[in-house]
Amino acid sequence: MTSQEVFKNQNIYFGETQINGINCSVAYIKEFRLSWMATQLNLFIIIGKTEDKIEKQTVDSFSSASFQYALKNSKGWPRGFQAAIGSVAILQGSNIDNDAKIFCEKPSRKHWSAFEIPVIYDVDKKKTIRYTNTPMWGAIYFPFFSKTIDGITKQL
Repeated sequence: MTSQEVFKNQNIYFGETQINGINCSVAYIKEFRLSWMATQLNLFIIIGKTEDKIEKQTVDSFSSASFQYALKNSKGWPRGFQAAIGSVAILQGSNIDNDAKIFCEKPSRKHWSAFEIPVIYDVDKKKTIRYTNTPMWGAIYFPFFSKTIDGITKQL
């Protein structure tokens, strides 16, 4: 299934954009939960596909550019004022460098009231490569991130 079809099936399709020269489908989820300390999460899920080798620098720059896209296009409450922004950048490919996998398994970027989550989807093995542990910062959101990422990638 294509990323557009996955998003449309879940009624979260947002649009198309190009990030770092890669055509991407974008989904947007706005969610408010009392269990998140009464905050609103504005989550952007950006999925791109490349035939090029996915190296650490490739996924790093794709994730960073996706995060900037999310910041620029978020229409929710101001970040930090009972609101957070999330950017899940899913890069699909089949030629994946080991350093890129390690980069996704241990995300290290911290942002004020925002989350940048790099993910790789290995199209040959049908395997999702994402963080392996929940970081302390923003831990209340990570079960939602995990469920959302896994729900989307299992359909790709």
